[in-house]
Amino acid sequence: MAVKVKDLAAMLNLSPATVSLVLNNRPGISEATRNRVRSAVRELGCEELLEDESEKKNIIFIVYRKHGIAQGSSPYFSQIFSEIIEGVESQVKARGYHLLVSYVDKDSVGEAAANIGKEQAEGVLVLATEMREEQLNVFAGMQVPVVIVDNYVEQEHFDCVTINNGQGVGRAVRHLAQMGHTDIGYLHVADNANNFTERYYGFMRAMDGIGADWSKKRIVNVCTDGGEAVYRTLKKELAAIDAMPTAFFADNDIVAIYAIRVFRELGYRIPEDISIAGFDNIAFLEALDPPLTSIQIPKHKMGIVAANTLIDRMKEPVEGVVKIEVETKLVVRGSVRDIRA
Repeated sequence: MAVKVKDLAAMLNLSPATVSLVLNNRPGISEATRNRVRSAVRELGCEELLEDESEKKNIIFIVYRKHGIAQGSSPYFSQIFSEIIEGVESQVKARGYHLLVSYVDKDSVGEAAANIGKEQAEGVLVLATEMREEQLNVFAGMQVPVVIVDNYVEQEHFDCVTINNGQGVGRAVRHLAQMGHTDIGYLHVADNANNFTERYYGFMRAMDGIGADWSKKRIVNVCTDGGEAVYRTLKKELAAIDAMPTAFFADNDIVAIYAIRVFRELGYRIPEDISIAGFDNIAFLEALDPPLTSIQIPKHKMGIVAANTLIDRMKEPVEGVVKIEVETKLVVRGSVRDIRA
């Protein structure tokens, strides 16, 4: 009679989820628990439950967070990161490789890079959303292929899979223009990830593309050191604008949500007085009042594409590097008013 996961879990006084993680050789389980489950499987003669890792090659996935995973986390980054990670995990497993996930911060990334050789990895993925280019230098000169995810590196010999930020911003700005808005302000996340730098230049190109006059006076620089810091910056900067634009584009949805709060405190209605569009299409935007127009990123697809890019490079090394940009999509909701009439 076949032994089921829930039966094995009951025998060992463990949760089915814990047993499943061990059977699929996933991280997050202590070595003692892992050995206990595997010993029970062998004693019961149901080794077929154990995934055969002996022939699988290792891929290391380094997930970088500037302030660490527990400290300084936010719903924004938690959602963005988790969907990319899920895409990587599913595709690595589907193609027959074993994934080792390592979470690092600015203090531990160097050590993680130095330890790659000890893991006998065939390839490395780096989720580098919050990394600066000089930090990525620790992965230069690796003897195995390296693919950078959600960042673009010009100076080093890395393949990259990233967001087409310019395309996304262009779609948002053109939508605002199609609704009659040519006086468009910009809520820019300054001194942060490379994605926001690309969105900055994308905004300038998009405004030129619609033939709109724009000025740096219409750009509000926002820090991202916690929600209250965003709110305080927006409250100060937006209150100082004499002639308010009819619409704003925000570098991400979190900034857009705080901006809506500030606009209302200043006496403006959304979208009757001011329209606004964001970027990332995070969860729950439809539940806002009004629902927020945003740019959707295929985050899960980014993970799949990154895994495939690395595995293809491992199987057949070729000269040169590739930069793959995943396509964005405009999701239209109620935060943008048509003022053409």
